[in-house]
Amino acid sequence: MESLFKAKNVEISYDPVNKYMYCNWIGFQNKQSIMDTGAIILDLFKKKHISKILNDNTRVTGPWQEAAEWTSTVWFPEMIKAGLRHFAWIFSENIFAELSAKKAMPANDIVKSFKGLEEARYWLINAKAQATV
Repeated sequence: MESLFKAKNVEISYDPVNKYMYCNWIGFQNKQSIMDTGAIILDLFKKKHISKILNDNTRVTGPWQEAAEWTSTVWFPEMIKAGLRHFAWIFSENIFAELSAKKAMPANDIVKSFKGLEEARYWLINAKAQATV
């Protein structure tokens, strides 16, 4: 994995073999941290010219519902416009974090939720490039 960005709330890396971005969210999140990090992810995503993200929330603690609407109505449409075709989302075991994630998920075939890393990674690596919105 190639490290792209590291902060207290997230570590972003790139798998050059399987061509996906890995976003490992850490700890408590709030609207500002999610919006700031979302902008960084969008920028790195565009620079890498990829179509897949593995979004890992297993280390997220607590709710972040105040950013859920922004994530689903602003961030995901921008990511899709930038070429996002497959988004594997591993939910946190924290029920409040999971509920926030479910609220943020757009209703399309691009985003799929998972409980574990290996299952999510397998789906993402094997996802076909011709997914539709």
